[in-house]
Amino acid sequence: MERTLVILKPDAVKRKLVGDLISRFEKKNLEITQIKLERISKETAEIHYGHVKHLPLYDEMIGYMTTTPSLIMIIRGEKAIQVVRNMIGKTNSFEAQPGTIRGDYGLHLYENLVHASDSMENAEIEINRFFNPMLINK
Repeated sequence: MERTLVILKPDAVKRKLVGDLISRFEKKNLEITQIKLERISKETAEIHYGHVKHLPLYDEMIGYMTTTPSLIMIIRGEKAIQVVRNMIGKTNSFEAQPGTIRGDYGLHLYENLVHASDSMENAEIEINRFFNPMLINK
């Protein structure tokens, strides 16, 4: 069984889409093993999005991610990383296919409702970034 980190970003929380989005993961037979509602610190957001620091929208994105709480989850299931990535759609909501989370609900380029790990290596790094490794059930 694979694990992945999923963040329902501030826009998903503000728009009251959390229940619908969790339901989509559960209907795909994915298991939420850890979950918390938390306002992400600026320091954590800067580390998490360090790979896009060169983009002009970086500071705006950090501000957005730290304004209000996000719902942060560890999701487990068969091929969880690939399944979740397929479910959320392309990063740019305007290019995401209908039927995906971003395609159905996305209204913005980077305020795109959800983050999900893109590889097994990054999933472990991101899970440990947001959850205390000593408290995680594997």
